[in-house]
Amino acid sequence: MECDVTAEFGGWERATSSGVLGVDELHVWRVAVTRTAFELENWRALLTEGERARLGRFHFAEDAHRELVSKGAMRQLLGGYLGQHGGGIAFATEGRGKPVLADVPAAERIEFNTSHSGEWVLLGFARGRPLGVDVERWREIDGAEIVRDHFAPEEIAAWSAVPAEARTQAFFHGWTRKEAYLKALGTGLIKPLASFRVRLTPGVRAAVLGDDADAQAAERWELHDVAMGPGYAGAVAVAKGIARVRWLELA
Repeated sequence: MECDVTAEFGGWERATSSGVLGVDELHVWRVAVTRTAFELENWRALLTEGERARLGRFHFAEDAHRELVSKGAMRQLLGGYLGQHGGGIAFATEGRGKPVLADVPAAERIEFNTSHSGEWVLLGFARGRPLGVDVERWREIDGAEIVRDHFAPEEIAAWSAVPAEARTQAFFHGWTRKEAYLKALGTGLIKPLASFRVRLTPGVRAAVLGDDADAQAAERWELHDVAMGPGYAGAVAVAKGIARVRWLELA
């Protein structure tokens, strides 16, 4: 059973903690980066020594702050799903550095992914089902050049057909859809952006249209927009088979 996220989204459900994650469920969390000092200290305590050291290497304080919220919320929510303290969770990496739970078979583990931009952190969780998320704050950028130089011909044609006043929005929706798919695959930008195609037409449900490396990509993956709020674009890509999506905001 496929879940039409666009049709079913009715707003974010406020929650203070994670709970049960069904085998056919996708949980998408939105976390505001503005938190209390108490929350931030609790999240910092969950991090490993290496993770805390990495925070100190950020050039800008706001980037370090978003990373703390992202890593801390991820550990807290994963701990709730796993029924253990978030600070004791061990991670490994796959592909081009995608984090996964260590020492758990792929078919059994909880898959997760995170992204942050501006005022928001976005997280996704599913059982035994790879996924990727991406969020971007709209900003001044030469979208035309990026689309022309890096997108697939089908995407270039679709973006060119968008009215000029809507192209910034269309660009960031398209970009987050492509990034979410790359993160779900675990390849990162080493996979050429023009080697696969997503739907760019505004107002039409997001989808993977094709992938030069996988003739069945359109049948294997669900791709949906995430309603992050004004001035933001978000997307989640997940292996097909999801029957229920919960949209959650960490209170």
